[in-house]
Amino acid sequence: MGFSFQKKSQYSRHYIYQTVTGTDNPPNFDMGQTGYGRIDNNLFIFMNVGIPGVDGMDYKNHYDPRTESVSWCAKKKTHSGQEQMQKIINGDLDLYLFARWERNEDWTYLGEAHVLSYEDNVVVADPEGNETFCMEYQLTCKGIEEDLGKEEIESGTLTLTDSRPKRKVRKKTKRKFKGRGKKDYLLKAKRDKKIGDLGEELVMKYEKKRLIDLGKKDLADSIEHVSMTQGDGTGYDIKSFNEDGTDRFVEVKTTKQGIDTEFFMSPNEIEFSELNQKSYYLYRVYNLKLNPLNGSLYINPGNVLDEFDKEPTEFVLKSK
Repeated sequence: MGFSFQKKSQYSRHYIYQTVTGTDNPPNFDMGQTGYGRIDNNLFIFMNVGIPGVDGMDYKNHYDPRTESVSWCAKKKTHSGQEQMQKIINGDLDLYLFARWERNEDWTYLGEAHVLSYEDNVVVADPEGNETFCMEYQLTCKGIEEDLGKEEIESGTLTLTDSRPKRKVRKKTKRKFKGRGKKDYLLKAKRDKKIGDLGEELVMKYEKKRLIDLGKKDLADSIEHVSMTQGDGTGYDIKSFNEDGTDRFVEVKTTKQGIDTEFFMSPNEIEFSELNQKSYYLYRVYNLKLNPLNGSLYINPGNVLDEFDKEPTEFVLKSK
């Protein structure tokens, strides 16, 4: 959910709460008095920079206006094992960041924030000078280009092609133990998820049109976006239908790159395609463009291992 806050504009806590909730009620305790408050899946962060908070804690928060990068300390005694901290790390909460540099001023909106990294056990001092600890996050308030609005998504298109990836001859190569450089893995994961979500939205629209064009509007109205309604773990993303009303289980894999780009599948997804190969379809969305939203599509029915090789990339180790 997006809100109409403008970067660098100032807002009171009361105004923020009224805007988000659509009521004239005064803000609850977290939104009105503490460092952050949650409403639904939105977390509103109120960050003091260079001044102690209401509780006297002097967190070493920092904002760089040139790069829009932020160092933000959560409340004292927070750690990455806590449920709310996990939701922040995993991108399950949308973060709206406000800051102030003077005690009596309103809060300047810095933007929607995204987690780059985090650290546990960062030492801070309480008002009596005693040391305690908290979590510290490195955030960016630069926008994610894949974060499109509802109208942009609804106007997106897919073009079905007869193309298929080139078959590759697998050569056994010697493993290289070489550094890959530093990456913002949490931000990359968030971008990858948004790309995947866009692909699924395009396929939902494609499937509804396919069935309506076949004169099956009742089936089109019954399509279920399973990854949204039931979450991950079902082995597929969308439950659609064939013309005769039988189930069509659709797994969507999306990339901004070309048709030959490799992709990941979980063991659960692969096994589901093996067990349900007569009703299973892989929808590969490739060459995804964002402005305007469009992409190419090929459809691979049946067991994915009939057309693709699988290669292990990591293992879970258990004690012997």
